[in-house]
Amino acid sequence: MIAIARLQAPIVLAHGLFGFSRIGLGRLTLTSYFRGIPELLRGAGNRVLVTRVHPIAGVEFRARRLGDRILGALGEEPVHIIGHSMGGLDARWLLAEAGWRKRVLSLTTIGTPHLGTSLADFAKLRVGRVYRLLESLGIDPRGLLDITRRSARRLHRRLGQIDDLPCFSVAGDPPWEEVTWPLQRLYTVLGELEGSNDGLVPVTSARAFGTPLTSWPADHLRQMNWLVPARANSCCPPIPWLYAGLIAHLASLGFAASEPALPLLPGTASALAAGVGSGQEREELAGESGEASRLEVDLARSPVSADKSLPREC
Repeated sequence: MIAIARLQAPIVLAHGLFGFSRIGLGRLTLTSYFRGIPELLRGAGNRVLVTRVHPIAGVEFRARRLGDRILGALGEEPVHIIGHSMGGLDARWLLAEAGWRKRVLSLTTIGTPHLGTSLADFAKLRVGRVYRLLESLGIDPRGLLDITRRSARRLHRRLGQIDDLPCFSVAGDPPWEEVTWPLQRLYTVLGELEGSNDGLVPVTSARAFGTPLTSWPADHLRQMNWLVPARANSCCPPIPWLYAGLIAHLASLGFAASEPALPLLPGTASALAAGVGSGQEREELAGESGEASRLEVDLARSPVSADKSLPREC
């Protein structure tokens, strides 16, 4: 039986650049940004809000929309925010706004370019005309500029560190054989420029905020539970387990609900990790009472150590 920690307050998942909440037809979800993660956490009794903001606007605009989404769905209730990629920058800006510092209980960023990325610098040089074209069409591309090293470091100094609430950062630091094919070339180039990275964001940039937690051997796409590895000997744990570890870490800090977590049916987490789709497939999964999974893991006890990294060699 697999158990996942249950938090008293809602969990807000904030997406990154080019992000979305879901793609689907009516009630049928074809895919989502945090693929399978909200369902897993909700299955344990957590309340989860997946927000949606402008995909390429600047941090300031996206942060205000993030605040609007949270207020619209949860009112004044305190929340935990987990931001992937630029979603972490949005959350940091939000915390600088009046009143939000008291409403947010914790912030965890995953693969967030706190100090920017050389790839954004390169993109600005090569396709700056495209940015200007987008502006002429009334499309705000500021987000693409906010993650250049110069802009991101200026923002990092402006926002500063946050000392009055728990803040954590997670970097992606996979070995090359664990990098998904769309990011392999970028991973190699960025490695030559800035060292260890997740294919888009350097490790040093992702770990520059809050208390760094154990790095994930997962690239930037896999951090969203996309392109799940097919090989059995992958050194990357199932991504839902890693998110569950973050929730367990917050629970260990005193944020756990007074009611016990709801155990998941055997095989549910591993099936989500393996890419079981949403909608009907998950309903069928939830109704299964057959074989128990061979993997019996208590995710509420999964260690999430500060300032450590998993080995990059599998």
